[in-house]
Amino acid sequence: MLWALRLLVLADGARLALSKRRHELDELLQSLEPGLDASELVPSEVTRLLKTLLAEQESRAIPVPDPLASNLRQLGDSLGLEDAELDVLAFLVLVQQDNVLTNTLELFHQHWMGGQQLIGLLATALGRPRRQVAHALAPEMTLLACGLVQTERHGNGLELMRGLDDILLYEENGPRSLLTTFSNSQQPAQLTLDDFAHLQPFIDRLLRYLSRAGGRQSGVNVLIYGAPGTGKTELARALAAHLHWSLHEVKFADPRGEALNGRERFARYQLCQQVLRQDNHSLVLFDEVEDVFNEQTSEGRKAWVNQLLESNPRPTLWLSNEVSCMDAAYLRRFDLVLAMPELTAEVRLGMARRLLGGLNVREPWLEQLASQRRLEPAHLARAARVVKKLGYRKAEKVESAMEDILANLYQALGYRWKRLNQQRQPSLFNPALCATDTALEPIIRGLKRSGMGRLCLYGPPGTGKSALAGHLADALERPLVAKKASDLLDPYVGGTEQKLAAAFAEAKACGGILLIDEADSLLASRVGAVRNWEVSQVNELLVQMEQYPGILVMATNFMDHLDAAALRRFDFKIGFGYFNAEQAWMYFNTVLGQQLQGEFREQEAAHLHPALIQLKQLTPGDFAAVLRRHGVMGERLSPENLLAGLEQEHALKTRGQSRPIGFVATGD
Repeated sequence: MLWALRLLVLADGARLALSKRRHELDELLQSLEPGLDASELVPSEVTRLLKTLLAEQESRAIPVPDPLASNLRQLGDSLGLEDAELDVLAFLVLVQQDNVLTNTLELFHQHWMGGQQLIGLLATALGRPRRQVAHALAPEMTLLACGLVQTERHGNGLELMRGLDDILLYEENGPRSLLTTFSNSQQPAQLTLDDFAHLQPFIDRLLRYLSRAGGRQSGVNVLIYGAPGTGKTELARALAAHLHWSLHEVKFADPRGEALNGRERFARYQLCQQVLRQDNHSLVLFDEVEDVFNEQTSEGRKAWVNQLLESNPRPTLWLSNEVSCMDAAYLRRFDLVLAMPELTAEVRLGMARRLLGGLNVREPWLEQLASQRRLEPAHLARAARVVKKLGYRKAEKVESAMEDILANLYQALGYRWKRLNQQRQPSLFNPALCATDTALEPIIRGLKRSGMGRLCLYGPPGTGKSALAGHLADALERPLVAKKASDLLDPYVGGTEQKLAAAFAEAKACGGILLIDEADSLLASRVGAVRNWEVSQVNELLVQMEQYPGILVMATNFMDHLDAAALRRFDFKIGFGYFNAEQAWMYFNTVLGQQLQGEFREQEAAHLHPALIQLKQLTPGDFAAVLRRHGVMGERLSPENLLAGLEQEHALKTRGQSRPIGFVATGD
């Protein structure tokens, strides 16, 4: 009531109301003096009454009710707020709840000319010098810097952080309630650092750095970036659990579930930092920072973010899916940076064992599950939580439920899911039956002996280029890290280079064979390049090729498109072509023998030989297409329908190709 009376008497609010909004003033007076018929008072009587009421209120303490008063004291201690800042905060909170104060401010609404007039009104209401209020609302001071108070985007007013008034008015421990409202700290780590053994050198360095600098140094910031599903969030939780520190994850939405913009998330981050500044066993987590940093594009905002990264009291882990679109000025501010590699099958298997602990699943099934390249720890954890609630005991039930949940999720995400518990078909790949211009067996033996080499495989689609990479992985007992150009090309400048480096790092970490398909999209000739990124992309790939100590296989359908300098980097350039007549017949019988097993004798198909060798452009891919089609239809394979399927595939492939013109000899 005191603040409302000061505005009415000392800021000429009563005069404004008497001239233009008398009925509103009468309602105010009646709320101040119940039972009074204010409409019967003349202006001079109104003025005298207001002055009398003001004098009475000035002799009393400012009525800030609990728990607001105690919450403000605690918040002031936690954030280091000055008295003027606390008064401004109390005023703005009570405006949301006190009808008298709200209605009084409404009298001035049409007369505010800007921010300076608002500061003057606040100074009058709070009984403070104008300079103190202006200082409290300066951009660098805590109220605005932490987002507790924000300037209206389309006006000159002030507004509280969403949900702040409810916390300060109704919660018992305001600062801690702010933490739980604006950050998550109850998410337990479901993995341990043992699950991230592939990152051991970095983790050891990070733990040592956090332990030594975390309680003594401001501006400790670590950036962890990588594709979704590589375990960034679980790594952060495992780090905090190992240190026995609390982890506070800045939320994406307000208490009502409405999404926060970048400015609001930064405000909540700063608030968490200030509340936690005396807690030497706390860690802050800020996820999906690429979206937030990209919003801060103006030079003024850049400087503000840079200062933010240099002054945070508590260490922060910043997580991002992408860094190629982030300003270099931000990247330079991070103390440590980790590019999270894609999870290998071995790492996924270890995580699956831990996350599915307590569920009755069999080891062979787990190994098949871990072979899914898109498998993410978070997805596994959620599926396991659901299945545990279902209460299944039999392994078949548990495994089936897990797979159904994951398969449906991955279908919704647009990913391919390989069904589990299916018998793996023996590979049809046979180096001796490949239509190549170089014998493959000696090369395979050499690669097995040396463990290193760079191969360029070229030729028409379906001729077995990618299959050779898989055969090498099986023969050398190494994992295959397969990437297509579409996996590596990035729309942002510099993004492709980063993905290339990550692919080589992933293969190096697991000792695998790296296959890059559609290589022509990445190694196009630089002669006709017109954009800088086209050249830098090729340069990066050439550097990675030179430095890679393992086996690299690059496949292309368009050999003529490759950069000349890149071709010189390959140890072997192997051309793949179509089957000749002998190879086609041998492959035909091999497929039938594998599919029909003891039920097939080669002589049974001898009558089909003349028709088969007329198909001059057959490839292993044509056989695979026919077998898949039969599998889908559930039809039994026979020599006749295999040939019919191959003729169909061949006709589609050669459709439109020119035929020689001339006479065809016929017999008598």
